[in-house]
Amino acid sequence: MSDLASHPILQGLEFGREIYSIEIHGNGRGDYVGIVREDDGPCCIVFRGPLVTEGGRKLIRARGTQAWIKEGSHE
Repeated sequence: MSDLASHPILQGLEFGREIYSIEIHGNGRGDYVGIVREDDGPCCIVFRGPLVTEGGRKLIRARGTQAWIKEGSHE
C-alpha cells in the first residue's frame, strides 16, 4: 500500500486491511461503470462516470449509488 500512499490525493490518510473489491468497465466512449463490493457484506456501491482531464491528468469523475442483491436472485 505504500506506493498508493504516495499519490497526492491520498496524502494524510491511514490504511487498514483490504476489504473491498472493485470492477471498472468502459463502454468505449469515455464512460465507465463499476461496482464495489465489501467482503462478506450484503451491499455494494455501483458508480458511473466519464473519463475527464483535469490539470493535465486523466481521471474518472464518478458518482456512487448504494445497491444490494434483489430478493430471489443469485450472484
